[in-house]
Amino acid sequence: MKHHTITLGASTSAGGKVISASGNGSINGVTIALEGDAIFCPACKSQGKINCVGPRIPETWNGKNVALENDLCVCGCATPPRLLPSQSLRYQTLGDTAANASQAAGIAASAAAIFDDRYILIDETTGDPLPHNEYALRGPSGKFEFGTTDANGHTHLIATSATSEPIDIFL
Repeated sequence: MKHHTITLGASTSAGGKVISASGNGSINGVTIALEGDAIFCPACKSQGKINCVGPRIPETWNGKNVALENDLCVCGCATPPRLLPSQSLRYQTLGDTAANASQAAGIAASAAAIFDDRYILIDETTGDPLPHNEYALRGPSGKFEFGTTDANGHTHLIATSATSEPIDIFL
């Protein structure tokens, strides 16, 4: 069974939203949420926290579990709402134990060689950051990633390897 990774802005079964995400990674430029990150629940009109429950492949960032679909929202509700994913690209497949162990080993091996980088786009003439500019990045695979810089001119986090790789940036 698939359990999708939860990101900033994901919904809850009570109509709430994930309002903070402290992961170092992102999916399509949206930060991954971790256990303890905040949610807002309109049903009980309170702020709560993500509580990771149930089986999962071990995956932690900053010592905290990555939040997954159906994890709990601990707020003022008598029955805790569940997290609902807002993306379908990244997930854990949970089923038989042998498959989980194999997938966990693959994640651990690939995580050791993958990092996230972010760039600041700067105006060549003034040297000032370029906020709210659309861009495209092309890595060594030739695949394009598209985004818009934030208020400080930063791109989204980009998965890179431990070795130096050329990145082409198009404005």
